[in-house]
Amino acid sequence: SNISEREFISGISTNYYYFKAQLNYTPEINFITKEDLDKTNCYLRNSSKDYSIIFFTREFIRNLNLSCLNKILGLKALIVTSDRSLKFNEQNQDVLNFDKQSEYRNLLKYARSKGSFNSLIIDDKNTLDKGSATKVWEELEGSTLGSSTSDGGSNQNLLSKMLLIENSKERARRLSRALSIQTESIPRRRMDIDSIILTASLLTARSLKPELEYNFGESISVYLFPNWEMEDFYLDQELDLEKVYLIDLPWMFNSEIPYLQGLPKKRNRYFALGYDSYDISLLLNNSFSQRQFKFNGLSGQLAYKNGKLYRNSLKVIIQEGMFETIGY
Repeated sequence: SNISEREFISGISTNYYYFKAQLNYTPEINFITKEDLDKTNCYLRNSSKDYSIIFFTREFIRNLNLSCLNKILGLKALIVTSDRSLKFNEQNQDVLNFDKQSEYRNLLKYARSKGSFNSLIIDDKNTLDKGSATKVWEELEGSTLGSSTSDGGSNQNLLSKMLLIENSKERARRLSRALSIQTESIPRRRMDIDSIILTASLLTARSLKPELEYNFGESISVYLFPNWEMEDFYLDQELDLEKVYLIDLPWMFNSEIPYLQGLPKKRNRYFALGYDSYDISLLLNNSFSQRQFKFNGLSGQLAYKNGKLYRNSLKVIIQEGMFETIGY
């Protein structure tokens, strides 16, 4: 019933019908819901020919009893999840992770390689995730000089305070009083900041970046993690995010797929994960590709090596409103 599950199933189905139309390949697919498991007391077919794709959302895991969870974890399957605490059967199961920590680390490693060190970290009321970003940044030996949460309103005061613009204005006022004359001055921001890390919705980021430039921060590098839990989507030209570095799924960056028709106009990350899950399942069940494969999917660069599945999202910088690829 949640949008994540609907979009995930839509991605699988779209890829299924593509293979059906192009290759007349039509394996039997059974969609099993939590309600189905409840009605059958978690009965699962145990045929050696069966292969499952299991999409573990937090809600799904929370509502499963331990006995049913253990049965599911005994299936031959591809597991798609953001929960790294689950113990999987490494002989029968491969895991496609999409957790935030991996996303943070990927982009922030790039930030460190670009020379960023002293950073301000900002989240918003929808993510409340500055703590996680701070932890990863400091594990990479970055220094956090301040953190705050945007309330979704005007961010001028937030950035002005964090960049110590108000302190600069107060020094000018004190000087004017001491000299007993009217003085003119240009406020000066703190100069020990070289980067800002945002973990926020696109709406918040589009508000913060222009305010940063207004507050004399045009030379500060900005690294953005968009909020996966919201239905934000990118515009054709992201002029308010100029020179921002960000990481996301290739599918989200308005990429065209000429061989697929009638795709949704608004992109969703779980559609991409569902679509790629079908491709991965076919490859894992193909004796010629079981040992190793690598391809660029809708959810990122996917690789299978030494018995493990890896996924990396795409990093871009926005130049003149357009996405310029940096790499995976």
